[in-house]
Amino acid sequence: MKKFLIMAGLVIGLCLSFGNAAYCQQENPISKLHLISEIGTLANAQKYDEALEKCKSAMQSYPDDYELYYWKGAVESNLGEHEAAIEDFNKAIELKPELSSLYVMRGISKSYLDDTKGAIDDFNYAIKLDPKDSSAYSMRACVKIALGDLKGANEDLETANKLFDEETSKQQSK
Repeated sequence: MKKFLIMAGLVIGLCLSFGNAAYCQQENPISKLHLISEIGTLANAQKYDEALEKCKSAMQSYPDDYELYYWKGAVESNLGEHEAAIEDFNKAIELKPELSSLYVMRGISKSYLDDTKGAIDDFNYAIKLDPKDSSAYSMRACVKIALGDLKGANEDLETANKLFDEETSKQQSK
């Protein structure tokens, strides 16, 4: 599960970095993009302490960048510091409330703290924001399995697989 979270975090982070047109219009975007890329690379290499320090340092220069709060939360989650991760995901959500992936990541941390209702609420909200977010369905399925709702989990996994296949097909046709 930890490796999945790292990979999911890296993919989501890169999508956040490259998918946001307004991001490129900010002051010194290359420097900020470079910092965020370094943090993601460190996190993916499981160099969590270094990633966390780089994140904290970058926050001094960019205190209102939701991506830094996202990455800090993702690293903390991988370190098992789920309460701290939730605080950072809350701040990221405050700065960018329309981004479904932030709710997915917060929901993952909530599930580790056995806040199944909070986790499902976050996954549901992520799905409301982006009905094609396969990760929200996948993660909601994990919580449903833990709750014994195998029928609901199966439905979510089928939806997640369908969405993932659609996205893969779309990317392969490019």
